[in-house]
Amino acid sequence: MSLIDTTDASRDKDMMSLKAYQTWINKSSKHARITYYRGYMVEPSIQPIAPTLDRNRVEKLQKAVYDTYVANLVTLVQKRHGKFDYEYMAVRK
Repeated sequence: MSLIDTTDASRDKDMMSLKAYQTWINKSSKHARITYYRGYMVEPSIQPIAPTLDRNRVEKLQKAVYDTYVANLVTLVQKRHGKFDYEYMAVRK
């Protein structure tokens, strides 16, 4: 299950909110999958589609996702679509 439609028509929703991620963590079942970010988390201002200068927002989501990984709630996966274009996913354990 992906809450983010990664087709070109809806690229304005490349990053989910912290609240949406936390809701997914609380309600998802084992093996559920979600795309929580599409772009280049290392430097979101240079990603080719929907670049953002809001680094704080990206880092807060990054930390929340990493914290769920450390708590052994998810496995983290990424898929490369092109240069500076990655799909970041979490799979519920």
